[in-house]
Amino acid sequence: MKSLFSKIFACFLLTHLLALLVTITVLTATDTRPSDTPRNAVRREYSGPRPQRRSRRARNFEIVRLTAIFLAASAVAYSLSRYLTAPTAKLRRATQQLASGDLTTRVGNQMGNRRDELADLGRDFDLMASRIQSLVGAERRLLGDISHELRSPLARMQVALDLATQTADDQTRGYLNRIEREGARLNELIGQLLTLTRLETIGADTPRETVDVAGLVAEVAADADFEARSENRMVQVTQTSECFLEGNAGLLRSAIENVIRNATRYTRENTIVEVSLERENAIAPSKGSTPFSGAQAVIRVRDWGSGVPEESLSKLFDPFYRVADARDRQSGGVGLGLSIAQRAIRFHGGTIAAKNAEDGGLMVEIRLPIED
Repeated sequence: MKSLFSKIFACFLLTHLLALLVTITVLTATDTRPSDTPRNAVRREYSGPRPQRRSRRARNFEIVRLTAIFLAASAVAYSLSRYLTAPTAKLRRATQQLASGDLTTRVGNQMGNRRDELADLGRDFDLMASRIQSLVGAERRLLGDISHELRSPLARMQVALDLATQTADDQTRGYLNRIEREGARLNELIGQLLTLTRLETIGADTPRETVDVAGLVAEVAADADFEARSENRMVQVTQTSECFLEGNAGLLRSAIENVIRNATRYTRENTIVEVSLERENAIAPSKGSTPFSGAQAVIRVRDWGSGVPEESLSKLFDPFYRVADARDRQSGGVGLGLSIAQRAIRFHGGTIAAKNAEDGGLMVEIRLPIED
């Protein structure tokens, strides 16, 4: 018995059952005549008035009545247990919805006319959820507004750089080229911030279509391989399976592309980033994973870099988190690629996780529910 309802109901039930057994025992004991005493001997030794013995029918009536009382008490105990524990079940479901990202979850309207401590707890939960929704919404609007506002001065700066480069000497042109590269990185960061903000506020009305996962993976891997060869690295699809799902092709492309680009950035030179796509049947969900009712598309991207410390694996998908700041600045990463991938995969009802490979490197695994 793990639930609070089961424990409370069992407590009530055992109490009534014990009371019933005690009552039946007392009734039976008062009607019991010693078996070794002859009937005539009792009559000779005792000449006074004899107490009236209840008949068998009376005893059966008492037992039936007690049984009815026990059943009625059990029904009352069940109703009382349900009344006491129903709000906790509602709060638990609401907590799970809030943890999954639904910040509009509220339980106050589900408490009815209750005026007890559990109803107060439900109102406090609604106040907390409302506050969290307000804070998160303000943060998302701030990121979006800042990103939009920075685009205009960056565009004007780019125009000014182009004009200045035309009349600059060689030494000045080198500085201007450096400013242009930094401006391009800043422009890329702003684009990623806008993408992250859009994924945070994405809704169910986002257009969906039938996506060929195998074709999408092959296309993204080919583009990444073309870019990686200039840095003495390669990307290769080692396994593929036919998989289709209903989703947004642009978001899926962004997720897979960010994961593969992250792998090519940190894999060693003259190594191959291995990409595989496998179709798997439904499996029992592990801790922290999402259960699927049908088949899954499992995409694995494995690099041959230095890996990630175990304590940092769970933080890789946090915005702006970087394992090594110096290394990431050198590679141009800002810590948003995997965050964008996680939100895009979550939109499709999937999961993404990272782990260190046994023989070195990092492996990122994406699981997506697909059509049978």
